[in-house]
Amino acid sequence: MHHEYSTEHTSMHCGSIPDVWEYRAQIQKKKIIEMKLDMKIQWMETNIKDMESPIEIKIRAIADVRKVQKMIKQGK
Repeated sequence: MHHEYSTEHTSMHCGSIPDVWEYRAQIQKKKIIEMKLDMKIQWMETNIKDMESPIEIKIRAIADVRKVQKMIKQGK
């Protein structure tokens, strides 16, 4: 009887292990995907910030050039 119980218990236990591991692997895959997406978002945000600075400088430069242009037109 003890032997039957062990075999039964082992087969039941082994039968459920692949399901647990498959499920666990899916959770891990999801977490990895989430982490990669977070990293991509952070990279894109950093990229945007890096691009915004030169754009702001150019916008200020255009405003300054327009001021000079207006002064020239007014004869100052």
